[in-house]
Amino acid sequence: MPTHRRDFLIWSAMLGASPTVLRALPTRPGRRPDEWDMSWTRRLTGRYKAVLDAPTPSEGDPILRAMVWARQHADVFGATPGQLSRVLVLRHTAIDLAMNDAYWARFPVGTAHGFLDDAGRSLPVNPIRTEREAVPMPYRPLTLEAFQRGGGIVLACHLALQHYVVPRYVAEGMTEAAALAAAEADLLPGIIPQPSGIFAVSVAQEHGCRYVPVS
Repeated sequence: MPTHRRDFLIWSAMLGASPTVLRALPTRPGRRPDEWDMSWTRRLTGRYKAVLDAPTPSEGDPILRAMVWARQHADVFGATPGQLSRVLVLRHTAIDLAMNDAYWARFPVGTAHGFLDDAGRSLPVNPIRTEREAVPMPYRPLTLEAFQRGGGIVLACHLALQHYVVPRYVAEGMTEAAALAAAEADLLPGIIPQPSGIFAVSVAQEHGCRYVPVS
């Protein structure tokens, strides 16, 4: 059965499942409910709040739009960094943007998402992690590191990590447990895993963030 059809049937079954079945679904093997880091919600104190939802890499648009949102609030309203609360949620296939350069060099995710070097090969680094000379101005400073330095919060969907990232390690011969540990270790510094991306988006909205799609 083709992968996309199998995934559709699995998720269709989950959507139609009873509450009892849904409660039995694991969020992460071995992690207790109270082990999820929710401290980021206490940082949502700005006058202007947004949760920036990125389900796909979209050629790097999620970070561009997240940074533009802040700049335009500063330009139009005179907002200072302390008045801005920004949450970028990397979920679904955009989970690869939450991974470090070692992961991008190890697996051909650049090819999968259309991030290629000048020779047409899979880009061996996360394209939005930090500034790169290959990126023209004024786009070069629009990076995850700059977003985080400016007070932005970056959350990663753990379900996407399990569904899209872990299988790449398993294909190399790792056990599921070892692959999960490796995937979590390869998340970029400062990025906070959440049970799922839709959970993260919902919680941010509950804390006053406006929903903004960025991919």
